[in-house]
Amino acid sequence: METKSKAHYFDQIQVLRGVAAIMVVFHHSIGSLKYYHQISNPFLDLIGFVGRFGVDFFFVLSGFIITISANGKYGTSNSLKNYIINRVIRIYIPYLPIGIVMFLLCHFLSQYSNGNRLISTLTSLTLIPDGNPALSVAWTLTFEMFFYIVFCISFLSKKAWNYFVVFWCVIIIYFNYIETNLFNQQNSFMKILLSTYNLEFILGYTLACLIITKVKIKPIFLWFSLLLFLSIFIFLKLKKIGYFYFDLNLIFVCVSFIIIYISILYDKKLNKKAIMMLIGNATYSIYLVHNPLQMIVIRMLPKINSQISSVLTLLLVILLSVGVGYLYSFIFEKNLISIIKAKLSL
Repeated sequence: METKSKAHYFDQIQVLRGVAAIMVVFHHSIGSLKYYHQISNPFLDLIGFVGRFGVDFFFVLSGFIITISANGKYGTSNSLKNYIINRVIRIYIPYLPIGIVMFLLCHFLSQYSNGNRLISTLTSLTLIPDGNPALSVAWTLTFEMFFYIVFCISFLSKKAWNYFVVFWCVIIIYFNYIETNLFNQQNSFMKILLSTYNLEFILGYTLACLIITKVKIKPIFLWFSLLLFLSIFIFLKLKKIGYFYFDLNLIFVCVSFIIIYISILYDKKLNKKAIMMLIGNATYSIYLVHNPLQMIVIRMLPKINSQISSVLTLLLVILLSVGVGYLYSFIFEKNLISIIKAKLSL
C-alpha cells in the first residue's frame, strides 16, 4: 500500500461517518415510532437494530483517526499540551450548548420525559462518568473522552502505550468473560475502564498502526473476511443466538475494521460538496442534535398508523437531523472552534 496523507484517504472515511450517523438516526427514530405510535414492521425493526451498531463503528473510527492524527506529532514542541487542548475543544464546544439545554429541560420539564433515567449533573455538564447524562447519546462521549485521556500515555512513551494496550485488553477480557464479579459494577470509573467498548477503540488503534507501518493485507483475504463476518453477524441475528456477551458488537466491529481498511485500500478522491461528504463532515453535530430533535418531531406528529406514513416520517427526521446538524456544525464545529484555536494559536 502506498503512503497516503490523511487528507488523501479521509474522503472515504468521511462518507463512512455519514453512513454511520444515518444508521444511528434510524435506530433512535424507529424506536420512537414504536414508543409513541406503536408502529412495528419487521423490515424497519431490522434497520433499527442494525442502526444501533453505528456507535460501534464510530468507536473503531475514533481509535483509528486519533492515532493517525497523532502520528508525526510525537516529540514536537508542546505536542501533548496541543493534543489535550484540541481534543477538549473538539468535544466540548459543540457538546456543551446542547448538553446544558438538555440538562435544564430535564430538570425543569421532567414530566415530559419518556424515560425514568436518573440524570447526573456532573456527567451532563462535564462528561465525567458519574451516571446518566441529560443528552442520552452523550454516554458515548464519556467513552471518547476516557480513551483520549488514556491515549496521552502514547505522547509520553509509545512503548509504554503499546504495553498498556496489551495489558488493558487482557484485563477487559478477564473481567468481562472469566471473573465477572471481581470488580464493583456500580463504580462508574471501573465500568468505563473495563468496558468492552474499549476493545473497539483499541481495534481502531490497531488498524491505524497497520496503515502507518504499511502492513499489506491481500484484498482477497479482506473481501473473504468481510463476507465471513457479515455472514456470522446475519446468522446470529436471524437465529437470535448469543454465544457470549457483546458477541454481535465485536463481530460488527470486525466488519467495521475491514470496511475502513478497504476504503483506504481503494483510495479515491471525492467531491467535497458531495452530499455524503457534507454529511460526513457534520457527523458529530448531527449525532448531537438528532435524538432530541427526532423525539420532539415524532412525538408531536398526529397518530401514525400506516407503513407509508412511517417511512415518510423517517425521511423527514433524516432530512431535519442532517439539515439542523449541518447548520449547527457550521456555527460550532467550524466557526467557533476556528476562532478559539486562532486565539490560542493552535
